[in-house]
Amino acid sequence: YECLFNRDDADGWDVRQAMNDLTGYDAVPDPKVIIAALNACRRINEYALAVRFLEMVKNKCGHDVEKIYPYIIQEVGGTVAELGCDFPESLGYDKPELWMQSVFDM
Repeated sequence: YECLFNRDDADGWDVRQAMNDLTGYDAVPDPKVIIAALNACRRINEYALAVRFLEMVKNKCGHDVEKIYPYIIQEVGGTVAELGCDFPESLGYDKPELWMQSVFDM
């Protein structure tokens, strides 16, 4: 997938198809693949796709999100900053849109 994302002639359909394939696997993508995917999103000018891909990576971490996701952030953070992208947490995607405090906690 790294080679596919790094192809200069890969268009939006190719990038989305590869991301869809990665979503179907029972594994967290390697940071090299994530970086290549983010660069491909930048090349095809798809900011929303890059953020959703990072959200998918976090969801793939499953129960070990506290162990795996900080490593992913550490490895991919430089590329995310270089591309001017945001992590889903900084955009508020880690909480439901209409999240409200429970009335029992007030």
